[in-house]
Amino acid sequence: MTEREIEQSTNEGSGYTLRIVELSGNYAGFRVQRLEEGILQSQPYWYQLAFEDTLDAAREEVRLIHLAGVELKSLTREYISFGRNGPYTPDGSSADYGYKYAEGVWKYNTPGHGFMVLDEERNQQIHEAWRNTRGFYEEDVCWAIVAHHYPELFTTRDRRDAKRTLINYMPHEYMAVTGETLAQSDSMRLQEEAFIEASRDKWVSISASSAGNGMLKITATIGGNRAFRSVSHKEKTFLVAEAEYEHRAKFGMIIDPEIHQEVLPDHPVLAAA
Repeated sequence: MTEREIEQSTNEGSGYTLRIVELSGNYAGFRVQRLEEGILQSQPYWYQLAFEDTLDAAREEVRLIHLAGVELKSLTREYISFGRNGPYTPDGSSADYGYKYAEGVWKYNTPGHGFMVLDEERNQQIHEAWRNTRGFYEEDVCWAIVAHHYPELFTTRDRRDAKRTLINYMPHEYMAVTGETLAQSDSMRLQEEAFIEASRDKWVSISASSAGNGMLKITATIGGNRAFRSVSHKEKTFLVAEAEYEHRAKFGMIIDPEIHQEVLPDHPVLAAA
């Protein structure tokens, strides 16, 4: 893998210096990075903010990141230090610091995770399809619920990311709340559900390991079932060419026993190959 800097941009409004770096090789694409001051005094330190497939998409990320830097100056996010006696969160740990976004809206950060937190009044404004009765919305996916209901507290880039998150991970709830109709191609979750339905009675890959000579040993189960303690769980191993496996579907490779040779437990892999 090699890297090549494409361009840099410094914006007075945001105060950020950003650059786009092109990667080639197995992980081809474009990194968007920000120059972080004061982390490594001896040399510049660039922190990755986004990774995009195309240069146009990377340039759009640069635009939105600079815009976010400007917008954040008009948003009130008051820093709060909780010390040793911070409030407990649903993952069992206590928050050590956080940010107050507005009255009744906070971000709690723990050593391992984080949550958007709403008081009772704010939480009642969340649509019932998404409402968490405790008012805690974890930072990986559910934060987007808060951003959807209180967009004025978030940047343009935040709102874009929140919409993407809700469509990809909670498409049914998104359609119920917004009244919009999503196509299967719009949502990763809808695509996954369609794949599961189409492969319900087929052998689907769950892991792969090298078998040598450009071949892989593919462990597969019916429907891609990974519930190893399930009574119905049964595995088989098949030989698949590496090049073929690289072009598998996003959610797994459907194995065709008529085409892909099964590796039996009492047969050495190399002999089978």
